[in-house]
Amino acid sequence: MSEAVPDGLVRIAPGNELPLHVARERVTAAVRQACASGARGLLADFHDWRGGQSPSLAMRIDSTKEWAAAAASVPGFALALVMPPEMVDPGRIGPILGSRLGFRFDVFGDVDEALAWLTGELEASRPQRRG
Repeated sequence: MSEAVPDGLVRIAPGNELPLHVARERVTAAVRQACASGARGLLADFHDWRGGQSPSLAMRIDSTKEWAAAAASVPGFALALVMPPEMVDPGRIGPILGSRLGFRFDVFGDVDEALAWLTGELEASRPQRRG
């Protein structure tokens, strides 16, 4: 289910036919597992997801809160979620709420963009060495 990638990141692609609530649960479990393993970021790749309805505003808010709570044990943990472009919320409620919760989170319609953002976020939060 998960594939390690360089620089403290974990990448998952749980499946494209999952019902929405199961996809959400898989991301929550992957955030917890990544944090427990010492990873600092997660790329959850659902770019070809065909699991049914688009998440409601309430589900977007609840999911963001759930993922922020799951990541709370690793300060600075970052989550990049990749969805089909037509499902990415132009209002960006998840990333806005995540920011208010101190949780680095964003949603993308492209895997490469998500990976670039995630890599940049983790690089920016890397502890600086004192010389």
